Amino acid sequence: MNMPRRGVVERALRSLLWLLTILLALKLRLTVVTEFQAPAGDGIQYYQLSQVLKSEHRFSYQPAPSPPTWTRLPGYPLFLALTQPARPLTLREHLIAATRLNALLDVGTALLIAALSAQLGMGALAQLLGFWAVIFMPTLLMLSAFGLCESLVTFLLTLAVYLALLGKSLRPPWRWVTVAGCGMVVGLAQLVRVDTVLVLPALLMLLVLTTDSWRGRVQNCLLCLGLAALVFAPWPLRNLRLFGAAHVGGSPWIDAAGVPLRLGMMRWYQTWATGRKDGEGFDLFLVARHSPLPPARPNVITPVMFEDAREQQELAALFEQYCHEGLSPAVDKKFYSLAWKRLKRHPFRVLVELPLVRLRTLWSPMPDYELSITSTLLRLPKERKSWDRLGSLLLLLSVAGACFALSEPTKRRWVLALLLVPVARSVGFAYLHPIPLQRYFVEAIPVLMLFSGYALAWPVSRLSALLSRGRGVRSGASEPSL
Repeated sequence: MNMPRRGVVERALRSLLWLLTILLALKLRLTVVTEFQAPAGDGIQYYQLSQVLKSEHRFSYQPAPSPPTWTRLPGYPLFLALTQPARPLTLREHLIAATRLNALLDVGTALLIAALSAQLGMGALAQLLGFWAVIFMPTLLMLSAFGLCESLVTFLLTLAVYLALLGKSLRPPWRWVTVAGCGMVVGLAQLVRVDTVLVLPALLMLLVLTTDSWRGRVQNCLLCLGLAALVFAPWPLRNLRLFGAAHVGGSPWIDAAGVPLRLGMMRWYQTWATGRKDGEGFDLFLVARHSPLPPARPNVITPVMFEDAREQQELAALFEQYCHEGLSPAVDKKFYSLAWKRLKRHPFRVLVELPLVRLRTLWSPMPDYELSITSTLLRLPKERKSWDRLGSLLLLLSVAGACFALSEPTKRRWVLALLLVPVARSVGFAYLHPIPLQRYFVEAIPVLMLFSGYALAWPVSRLSALLSRGRGVRSGASEPSL
């Protein structure tokens, strides 16, 4: 009678501990977003889109007669419109509502990481520490105070990973339910951010591992991809009807008014930029506001942009032309020409060295001016360096935790599949963006925090196993031999 009662008490205490943990995490995160909210550049456009969606049920930056747009994906503005009051909101009211939702979504992401940890057979301590690693990870924490889409898409992608992994402990038809849920969530996430596609390798690998049958593996993958495409399909179909083109991913570069910009300058940036030096994005910032770029102005043309006097002169002439024409077709073509020349001269540097440096940028703390928030609770911005060090420590611990998990045969293949999330995003952004920052890598961070929690719990679990083994040896030695 005592053993079942003891088990009930232990479960009740564990539930109480998790309840207190969740309430404390909510209190922390809600306090931070109450102390500080800001829109950032993209947040202004999300605000405009969500307000027009509520009032006119159109996807446009401004009320009628402003035309509809395709330059941003609709997922986050639609989420805001559905979760906020139907009446028009001021920017401040909007930010209060959006950042509180961010705080709730981040706590939900932390809970999903604890659940993922449990699915992998990690102990209760690893689950708890993984939860708190997500809550205290500086990049996630600071992003939640801005009216941006990262908290939403991070939650959705973590949920998709959890649903894909959950199938390993289920049999059909319940496994198909989780696979279908995974596909639907991926489709929703794709409506929020185009780079969601970088998580597909990990999800498909997890779905393949959940069954030993090749037929089952194919069915899992087709069901997931098919439902993801079905959920996403209304967006390109709408664009085809309105604009005559699918515009599947929106526009990769837009100005402050939401107008798409030509990509020649961005491609030229990819032949020299790394994100390691402050001010590298100065020109891109001004171009998005249609500001002039006089070559004599400080920081417009820097030594890293050219290799000799001839190239410097060519660049100065191009910037002068930009001052008169903006990103005209002629200016855009010349930027593409500069990029092509640099690629032909230094293919190894452009295709290998620079992406490797950008990988380091992605895993490094962001500049102090990026996501700068004010918080009495967190002592920010005064303690920004301390928080940056904490973030770097958690990322390093994630590498150690992944190594510990890979050393265990029962976890190895699942861990390898999960590691495709940060690997694919890191490599993808090292090539896709000339100045990647850790905020672009944020959707992969929760999975890494799972391994951080495992690394922190691993010494305790090893010590416990050694002590248990020692007690077993002593009890065995005390028994009489037969």
